[in-house]
Amino acid sequence: MVLDEQDLREGLKFIVGTWQVDFVVNAFSNDLAHIPAAEFKSEDGGDFSAITFTFSEDHTVVMEDTVRGKKESGAWEQTGWGEYHYTLGAFLDLPDDTFRKNAETISVQDGCLVFGLGFLAIGMKKIAEGTVTETKEPDIGEIEPSAEDAALCGIVGVWKVAAAMTVIGGDFRLCTREEVEADLDARGADEEERREELKPFDPVIEFTADHRVLTRMKLPEGVSEEEIRAALEAGEISDLRDGMFSVGEKEWKAVGGRYYYNTGEHREIFGEVKSPWDELAVDEEGLLPFASSMMKLKRV
Repeated sequence: MVLDEQDLREGLKFIVGTWQVDFVVNAFSNDLAHIPAAEFKSEDGGDFSAITFTFSEDHTVVMEDTVRGKKESGAWEQTGWGEYHYTLGAFLDLPDDTFRKNAETISVQDGCLVFGLGFLAIGMKKIAEGTVTETKEPDIGEIEPSAEDAALCGIVGVWKVAAAMTVIGGDFRLCTREEVEADLDARGADEEERREELKPFDPVIEFTADHRVLTRMKLPEGVSEEEIRAALEAGEISDLRDGMFSVGEKEWKAVGGRYYYNTGEHREIFGEVKSPWDELAVDEEGLLPFASSMMKLKRV
């Protein structure tokens, strides 16, 4: 599994801190009940609640048994979504085999960290947050284009929708207008259904030389001159021409030789606000993914 930067960042924030053994599950029990760690006694009379793991931002880990006065250091890494692996200088004198491998593999279950110890599953809960350094890169919107970037205009022009996300045969995927029309013909769709299904192909996107992104739509059928005039005066629509009007306006810019546009969307993941700027990059087919890849554009 390939983890991207966001996956690793979220995994880091989740695990960094101190975790204490909270419960034990016996695989041979009838109900797989969670036995409180303080009630599960070892042969020497101790219990698992004395064991803590402290995971740090620098990928080091310290296991401590406060009753036995034992402390071991090691390292950890994220190996998957909700999965980690750690190693220690020593760990309860475990044999170097599958038994040890299971003990050193941690999975996230219901907000807890769980690892195997023979026929036991050991669950830990976080009792203290650790420190994760906030490293905020400047957002595209905060970067002033260089003179070279300001001169770039390769994106300027009018683009039409070449493919849009739609449902054909029960599959929601990017389809061309021709594919949608063929499906409508096969289903014997009426005119109203055809208009509705083909609407995603109506918009025309224009990237202007003055760094605006305009979306043009067809005037709805049956709209009177009075209604159009009222919408223009109210600022609901603008730039009326050739039976199309512009709705909304966004911004594009070039940074580091690449093109971006401001979607205007508020994006947030786990409470962290993300950039509303998306890159504009033509793919191998010469098409331009747009609107969070819900459509692809082709230059007119």
